[in-house]
Amino acid sequence: MINTETKLFAILGCPVKHSFSPLIQNKWFEKEHLNCVYLAFEPKDYNLECTIESLKKLKFNGFNITVPHKIKALKYIDVIDKNTKKIGSINTVIIKKNKLYGYNTDYLGFAKDLKVKNIATKNKKTIIIGAGGAARAVVYALKTEKSQLYIASRTLDTAIILAKEFKVKAIDINNVKNVLDSTDLLVNCSSCGMKKNDRLPFNFDKIKTSLIVYDLIYNKKTPFVKFAKDNKLKIFTGEGMLIWQGAYAFRLWTGKFPDIKIAEKFFKKI
Repeated sequence: MINTETKLFAILGCPVKHSFSPLIQNKWFEKEHLNCVYLAFEPKDYNLECTIESLKKLKFNGFNITVPHKIKALKYIDVIDKNTKKIGSINTVIIKKNKLYGYNTDYLGFAKDLKVKNIATKNKKTIIIGAGGAARAVVYALKTEKSQLYIASRTLDTAIILAKEFKVKAIDINNVKNVLDSTDLLVNCSSCGMKKNDRLPFNFDKIKTSLIVYDLIYNKKTPFVKFAKDNKLKIFTGEGMLIWQGAYAFRLWTGKFPDIKIAEKFFKKI
């Protein structure tokens, strides 16, 4: 029951209406008998700072940050943990004594989901599509596994900047087709698939038959899902990463690790 002692949490993103995070986090709070509630807000880029300040003034206890604010939000955080600094994007915040403490649980969630799904990445060739906040977390997670990383983005300059920062390779999106026959893992970290008319951002000829496709977008029939199914490739979508990163955020806020199986029930198979 919500009362004057209820602790407040939220997710900030734009768009955010599609997010499963409120369903998952509130179910976990209920399961653990915690007097907490998790809400969703949709600030635009220009009023993100104002929104974050409002959460502080309203005595929220923490919040998540999702697309497109994961990089910009860093400048409004008082204390940032070392991994988050290296990644350069943020998705989880604790508010304590009017200070903001920032973390990135995306890389933990992605790495854990790969492990659960038995996706080996050590010494494997991986192409990452996208160069935003989610891509940063994925690159960071894969670098710890010594994966051979290539970053491709619709804007080559953006891919080059990120590749230089993490000391990996950038590749023109139009040249992805030339390396798919030697690629082990393809990870979509872009927003391609969020809109109905989105198309696969690259052409292709030859494909390695053992190529695994991992699309961070979940519960949508994206061009990457279609690409994988049409070519009889193994496909994983982002609900696993969503659940695990949310679980690590939940632990930061409450000190408890939630029941993963509860969250898995919210998702349908594509």
